[in-house]
Amino acid sequence: MTKKSKKLNSKDESQLRKDLKKEFLHFCQTTTIRGVTRVVTARNKTLQILWIASVILFFGGLFVCMFILTRQYLEYNVIHPPQVLRDTPSPFPSLTLCNLRPLSSEANSILNKYNLKSPRQFAIDVNNFAAKAYYFSNDIHSYQQVTSAVSMGGYLESLPQIVVPKLGHNLSHTVIHCMVIHAEGSKRVMNECIQVGRWRRFVHAQYLNCYTYDIHEIYRNHVRTIELFVYLDESMNITSCSDCFSSEIKSQLSGAVVTVHNAETYPDINQEGINIQPGSLTEIKVKTIKHTQKTPPYGRCSPDTPTKIHLYGSEVYAYSEHACRMSTIQAKINSLCGCNAIEFPYINESLPFCLEMSSFVKIGNCDIQHPIVRNYTNNNSPTTSNQNHTLLKADKLFSVNQNQETKTHEIPFNFECLSELEAVKNRVLCKSEVTKHYQGDVVLSCTLPCAFFAYETDRSTSTWPTKSWQLSWLSTRAGKKVANRPDLVGYRLAKERLDASESEKEAQEFLSKSNVLERNLLAIMLIRPNFNVHKVDEKEVLSLTSLLSQSGGLFSIWIGLNMMSVIEVVELIFHLITKCRQFSKRKRLRRTQKKQTTCDTLKPLTNANSETEMVQDQKTNRGIGKQTEKYKKDDMTINNGPIQIHTRKRSPSAPNQMVSGNISLYLPQI
Repeated sequence: MTKKSKKLNSKDESQLRKDLKKEFLHFCQTTTIRGVTRVVTARNKTLQILWIASVILFFGGLFVCMFILTRQYLEYNVIHPPQVLRDTPSPFPSLTLCNLRPLSSEANSILNKYNLKSPRQFAIDVNNFAAKAYYFSNDIHSYQQVTSAVSMGGYLESLPQIVVPKLGHNLSHTVIHCMVIHAEGSKRVMNECIQVGRWRRFVHAQYLNCYTYDIHEIYRNHVRTIELFVYLDESMNITSCSDCFSSEIKSQLSGAVVTVHNAETYPDINQEGINIQPGSLTEIKVKTIKHTQKTPPYGRCSPDTPTKIHLYGSEVYAYSEHACRMSTIQAKINSLCGCNAIEFPYINESLPFCLEMSSFVKIGNCDIQHPIVRNYTNNNSPTTSNQNHTLLKADKLFSVNQNQETKTHEIPFNFECLSELEAVKNRVLCKSEVTKHYQGDVVLSCTLPCAFFAYETDRSTSTWPTKSWQLSWLSTRAGKKVANRPDLVGYRLAKERLDASESEKEAQEFLSKSNVLERNLLAIMLIRPNFNVHKVDEKEVLSLTSLLSQSGGLFSIWIGLNMMSVIEVVELIFHLITKCRQFSKRKRLRRTQKKQTTCDTLKPLTNANSETEMVQDQKTNRGIGKQTEKYKKDDMTINNGPIQIHTRKRSPSAPNQMVSGNISLYLPQI
């Protein structure tokens, strides 16, 4: 680069700086941003420094506030402001009823018919067998895993599935009275439950048979009350509890559990169940709440959430997050462990149960009080070899003596029981690995519907029926359904004597001593006091419009910036870019002109050089001709006379010199 071009570039850069400074100065003098004009119009240097410091300080405060505000916006917090909608139609909830005593009074006879143990005996045998197999061999971890199956759920999983529903309470024997009160215009109509809804049964791991009542959709918005009379059918044996477990306190309760949930959804009995005391009337008043959820990033709802979900094979339920969660866990257990868990709704009924120990529920099996003799011999077949390996393991565990040739063992544990314990131990371990990943209530694959109903309950309880009404109640339509039961024979005799006016005193004495009705009878009233709906909308704490509004307030407070000031800044940026582009354009133009000038200068020089080369070539050719003639003369001199060596000057056209013998040759370099 020449000095001239450097000087031109330096001049252009200086001009650019002047133009940019001029634009900035013009902006500072005319802008509406507070404090900036004071910087350029200050009367002295001190005030100018003061204004510069103030402007920098206020801009810093603005940026700090904007950072805090933006971070608050990115947290996507929500609030739930309530709103009451008067006399708004809404669906009446469904009701699920379970007996806290899972086995009916007929269960013992059914178990004896199929030669099956009671739940209590099953638990004792499993615990004793596991103690011998693991605990006394210092395998405490395996013992704990196996004994986790000692529960009502483990017992139900071990039973033949054809027997399970027969052991529980029948709907017709449990619900002896069910009426629905609904509104038709201005009047109230009472119908039996079966006329305006349906019952459906499912198996619960703790309570066995549970029944859900769903009201038909056409009546759902008009129902005000459901009235139930429930007979618990407690066992007459009050000295022994065959379905109680020491590790489960809920298995030691009497009464019923009721769950109020969204219409046609799968109930969450363990978390939302309401315990109802026997011998009482419980009023459950429901408040309807309609939730409206936000989509991500504020909430978890999705407009693509399904409306139905299939549980227990082909049974269709309305979608709920709880049902999706239970189904997801069951599917994971199915795929990883190859079994079903009774705590969750079945999906594939063909799979075995995880805690299935069918040998332990049969009377006489896996009983350490009755030794079983098993013979096995040394055999090389695979099946016998595997059995021998397991039996040898049993020998090691239980210190069994063995002979040398034919081994005959008297072992208090048969092969099937030990194999089942090992299988259950592995399945329990697999199941616990699956469930520990779902400890929280949220499963990512289960989304919330963006709008759904929920119900809050408020209950009150009083004694029912009173002693003086018990005999009269047995004459009602509901009372006649249970009046002929064997456990109520004393009430029948007392009523006959009271009706015959023979001895009212004897009837009073009997009623004062008997408590069968108090132990078995309860009433439930599910009431909707009004048709108000409490609407809860999920709203952003800081929406985008609020963010812009608060940002505008901060800009205005700190530096007096408004939208007109933004346009001024945009105009300044436009002018600065224009000046920079003009500078770049001039620079490119100058570079192009310089390149063209260089090309034009080099062209004549190239032509002149070509002509010079041609002239030199001609001169060189003439010089070579003359030298050739001289060489001929020299040859003649050499041949005809004495040899003479002459010293010659080097020719400019012949830079290289070659000498042969006594002759000097001068050849031009071409």
